[in-house]
Amino acid sequence: MPVLLALAGVALLVAATVLVLDREPAVTARPVGVVPARTAPSVPTDSGDLRPGAPPKLRPGGTVPVRLDLPARAGTAPVVPVGTGPDGALVIPDPPRTVGWWAPGALAGSGTGTVVVAGHVDSRVAGIGVLAVLPELTVGEPVVLTGDDGRTVRYRVVARREFGKAALPADTFARTGPPRLVLMTCGGRFDRHARSYEDNIVVYAEPA
Repeated sequence: MPVLLALAGVALLVAATVLVLDREPAVTARPVGVVPARTAPSVPTDSGDLRPGAPPKLRPGGTVPVRLDLPARAGTAPVVPVGTGPDGALVIPDPPRTVGWWAPGALAGSGTGTVVVAGHVDSRVAGIGVLAVLPELTVGEPVVLTGDDGRTVRYRVVARREFGKAALPADTFARTGPPRLVLMTCGGRFDRHARSYEDNIVVYAEPA
């Protein structure tokens, strides 16, 4: 059964158990505010047409991510731009081996803001997702994003947290503040009645 992160099944949401591996991740100077359950910030997209196959609008100072690599885990996945649905919920690609980059957010390699990449942990039909390894990532592990211009942007993991579903941290989708990467997927116990996982795994990484 698909485990969905926002629009289609499970929200990427937070606020209970905290698992910090190293230190607190960088906090943005201007948090965007508390995000209601199952929603991302209601901000206008400046990333171009988000329909399948439509290239996002390029912005200076970074590159549009098209591939994610987790070298220490031999994991790789295509990255596609995603936005929010009519209800404001974050749209996640259905195949668990494909991940979504929140296109209204920061570009990979940008000097400011958060690059948000999210994906399903698994699917009854398609199997395990590439982000299923997030609970195993350790501090210092590399994460690499490749842009559509061929550029590679390297990050290193600085913290991992597990949150219950309530509300995402205020700065998860911040488009200002120090540059960082946030990887998100579902975790915790699977609630068969609700057809969703109870928690969310959030990994924070900073430019290497």
